[in-house]
Amino acid sequence: MAPTRTSELLEELVAQAPDGPVDLEWLLGHLDRRSFGLLLLLLGLLVIIPGVATIATLALLFPAVQMVLGRSAPSFPRFLSKRQFDFKRFKRFTVLVLPMLQAIERVSRPRWNARRDVTDRLIGLVVFLLALSAGWPLPLVNVIPGIVVVLIAIAYLQEDGLLLVVGLAAALMSLLGLGWTVWTSARALIGWMGL
Repeated sequence: MAPTRTSELLEELVAQAPDGPVDLEWLLGHLDRRSFGLLLLLLGLLVIIPGVATIATLALLFPAVQMVLGRSAPSFPRFLSKRQFDFKRFKRFTVLVLPMLQAIERVSRPRWNARRDVTDRLIGLVVFLLALSAGWPLPLVNVIPGIVVVLIAIAYLQEDGLLLVVGLAAALMSLLGLGWTVWTSARALIGWMGL
């Protein structure tokens, strides 16, 4: 029996969501055994959405660190787990994202499996760096890291090592791009100040 597709899990989660605001504790309570992967997917999507991007970026740091530490399931401190956000915006965004997710799933399949503990730690470290870069105070700087986190989460959930390599390469390009932007901006600022 084939595992449930990521898009189907996402649709089920959205269908179960109440009409009002939800919190991270509700999300954690509705994730299955693949909770790290689904949580990264959900938070990666939320990082892209204006209005909830800041809290989602902060929240993304916690599962990333827990993956690096080898934890079996994600958890959040109470000040974050009880923080509510409007899920209606996420539902609308999901309608736009699902066709793209389903297209990726059609070409994705389990391959190039590595040891899970090593993969988890590597993904946790990369997602941590992407979350830090998404929090940089520049306009729309959160969008590319958010998209890359979504790609990595899909690869993780589909157990697709080839797609994961593509996601990690995209993460490296995203981080190098931000580093170059920050470096050139700092040099320009220093030059403008005459230092």
